[in-house]
Amino acid sequence: MQITTPATAAKSSPRTLSSRTCGFGESVVCLHSSTGSGAQWRGLQETLAQRFEVMAVDLHGHGRSPAWPASAPSTLHLDAAAVGALAGIATHDIHLVGHSYGAAVALQMALRWPQRVRSLTLYEPVVFGMLRRASLQDEAMDEIEEIAASVASLVRAGCLEDAARVFVGYWSGVRAWAALDQGQQHSIIARIASVPRHFEALFAAQWDAAALQRLGMPVLLMHGSTTRAPARRVADLLGNMLPRVQRCELSGAGHMGPLTHAATVEHWFTTHLDHRLTSPLKAGMEPEALAA
Repeated sequence: MQITTPATAAKSSPRTLSSRTCGFGESVVCLHSSTGSGAQWRGLQETLAQRFEVMAVDLHGHGRSPAWPASAPSTLHLDAAAVGALAGIATHDIHLVGHSYGAAVALQMALRWPQRVRSLTLYEPVVFGMLRRASLQDEAMDEIEEIAASVASLVRAGCLEDAARVFVGYWSGVRAWAALDQGQQHSIIARIASVPRHFEALFAAQWDAAALQRLGMPVLLMHGSTTRAPARRVADLLGNMLPRVQRCELSGAGHMGPLTHAATVEHWFTTHLDHRLTSPLKAGMEPEALAA
């Protein structure tokens, strides 16, 4: 059953991100991937609303939120600060859920407010700057830099549909763009101009083990077994640095696992947040647990 709180059902203003909130209880904030929106988490919201107050946010340039400010630097701090203000993190403890770019923003929030973030539930946080810090000659870094440069070049040239096709094709396969309906394609095209900003912010985040060791909250870190090398490499680095991490590999899933394997990902996310909401794992729904 979905419960919507009238005061927070939809928030937006020129300075505030848009969000949708439902349920009552401890606060959970959900952050989407690049070119997505808070609607990505609709199913998870409906499940968690039985126990939590769940906010799904549209990040800058996505959904109903304002565009990335033209004069603002490209760092994770921009979305992290905006989400933190929206969630009232200065005075309230929260749980953070994130996928891809949204998971990287969640980590940035945890680093900024480690005493306020009670848990992190993450699917493939793509903090590519960690690859750059770890190795100057990493093929995975070369791969993602090439994609980022291609998308940025096409956006600058005004070729937004081509940029969207390249971006979607990299993460979901060469046939993925054609498989989307017209409405889905138009939504991604409308948001693709923010993606170069996201890449720049992700490359700029070069956290080391000393910084991540400050994060004492429990972390669920999931990745797909067929994901791209840069995302897997980042997951490996984070898995070796975070002090209280549970790692899981989702068989047969790629980077877009929260969409393509939604039931399994939502099940594991819910399990991590509150075991009282879960039922015994169904056959085929249990990812492989990896050593931290």
